[in-house]
Amino acid sequence: MQPKIQKEPSLDHEAQIKSVDSTLKYAMDSRVSNVKNSIDLTLQAQVKSEALGYELGLARCSCQLGLFYMIMGDHLAGLEHSEEALTAYRKLNDKQGMADALYNIGSIEYKSTQYHKGLEHLYECLRLQKETEDFIGQSKTLKAIGFIYEAFGELDKALETYVKCRELSHLNNDKNGESNACNPLSGLYLKKGDYKNALESINTSISLKKETGDRRGLAFSWYGKGKIHLHLNEYKEAEEFFQTSLKVHSEVGEKMGCGMALTKLGQVSLATNHYDEAKKYFHDAIEVGEQIDNKQIMYKAYFELFNIAMNENDQAEALAYHIKYHDYKEQVINSETKSKIKSLESMWKMESLESEARIQRENNLVVEKKNEELDKFSSRVSHDLRGPISSLMGLYDVVKSEIHDEQALKYFDLYHHRITRINQTIIDLLELSKVRDWQLSKTIIDFDEIVSDCIESFNYLPGFGKIEFSIDIEKNMKIQSDRSLMNTIIQNLIENSIKYSRQDIDDPFVNIKVMQTAEDYMCIVVEDNGIGIDPRYQEKVFDMFYRANDDVQGSGLGMFILKSAVEKLEGEVSLVSELNKGTKFVILLPIIENMKKEYLGI
Repeated sequence: MQPKIQKEPSLDHEAQIKSVDSTLKYAMDSRVSNVKNSIDLTLQAQVKSEALGYELGLARCSCQLGLFYMIMGDHLAGLEHSEEALTAYRKLNDKQGMADALYNIGSIEYKSTQYHKGLEHLYECLRLQKETEDFIGQSKTLKAIGFIYEAFGELDKALETYVKCRELSHLNNDKNGESNACNPLSGLYLKKGDYKNALESINTSISLKKETGDRRGLAFSWYGKGKIHLHLNEYKEAEEFFQTSLKVHSEVGEKMGCGMALTKLGQVSLATNHYDEAKKYFHDAIEVGEQIDNKQIMYKAYFELFNIAMNENDQAEALAYHIKYHDYKEQVINSETKSKIKSLESMWKMESLESEARIQRENNLVVEKKNEELDKFSSRVSHDLRGPISSLMGLYDVVKSEIHDEQALKYFDLYHHRITRINQTIIDLLELSKVRDWQLSKTIIDFDEIVSDCIESFNYLPGFGKIEFSIDIEKNMKIQSDRSLMNTIIQNLIENSIKYSRQDIDDPFVNIKVMQTAEDYMCIVVEDNGIGIDPRYQEKVFDMFYRANDDVQGSGLGMFILKSAVEKLEGEVSLVSELNKGTKFVILLPIIENMKKEYLGI
């Protein structure tokens, strides 16, 4: 049996992927004039992406199809494709794509009066858009959230959201986004009776839509202009704008827009006493409402038909229309009421989380400020005490040379022991303040020199002469770091091993090893066969002022200073210890980038 020959990737594979991307971009751009054509182009791109194994392309195809079917009013298909896109984008960890898919899902849900679901998805979308700094996307999402506020009757919050959306779009020169915000702004001003701002907003929207060539958006703007004329009883002008809106919506396949325009044309005909014409418009609106399952369009049209039948004294027809009007309105109201309650709960939850996050940030700032004040206080007090402590230690030297009474000298020895301990605590506090405030300075570290100097500096400690030191430093290792902090780390490790060495054994040792562990990290290991640390207390070793053994001199700050220095260098410290057998400290530190490159010969 011959082995299968694996095909080489096609030379034009990359070109085909670029072709898919180009097709998708063209489909997205052309949605403003012909949604059906955009769907056909996206389906073609989907077939190509499948053949190429182009996962990102498939995710984009699903997302765009979700958007296009939403525009067409086919919410079921739109939701299915958008959820497929969200799953694919999550797999790819594409936050921008996830936000786009969530926008589709949230928009479909609020357009289906599932406001609570829509709001939650739109909030999640907005969070991702803020993470990715997608300002144009944020504007689009804010507009949708504003619509939900308006549906709640929260007109002030809706107005605030639309204005913010308009300002954000204007700052980013997003003309389509600004015009999309101006359209609902105009409707909101109209509800408030502010005709001047309503007209300014809708005229701006129309102007921007003409400039960008967004015919679908322009049709909604014309619809908005028609509403203003209808409110002002300017029926001829209103009819012209609604007819133009209907024509373009029909051409681009925007069924929701068609249903809205047909309802308004019916109201214009009703106001001008053209009842037969009005009936036709309302029946056409009901047909569109049935196609896209929009009960709101349907119940509004049935209500107008009910009024016409009552005026014509057709009781049977009026009753039939009233039953349908009442049935559809009840479905919408019940759905909206439940959804609004859940939505308000969701909004409260979001606001609570934001409030908690804000309080936490404020608390963190307070803690940081208190820590900073405490550091300054301890540093200042330590400095102020250095002088008096030095004088007291000097006084002990005088006593030793001039007083010969053994009992008195015994008391002075106790005094000297306590003063020495206080002095060490002050020195350590000053060292800690230095570590925390230290501005990092990078230089190549000579570990041989640092280790040798540190060992030599502790030759006065009890039992030093008995300890066997083993030093293993990797040759030709170039590490760049802060010499002062590196010295602090090694010094505390060695001092700790000497202090806690066992004097009751013949071969106490301290092994020191410095090496490169990976291209990104270096390691310092200090191991001894000293008294060890009880497992119960190992987690406390790095706490401030913790001392594992009261028989050993020290302030209890050494390991805390060590950990602070390691964290300043963005490293990690760990230990392994067993009572009466010894302790091993392991310090892992990242290699600074420019030195890593030199080490690798880049």
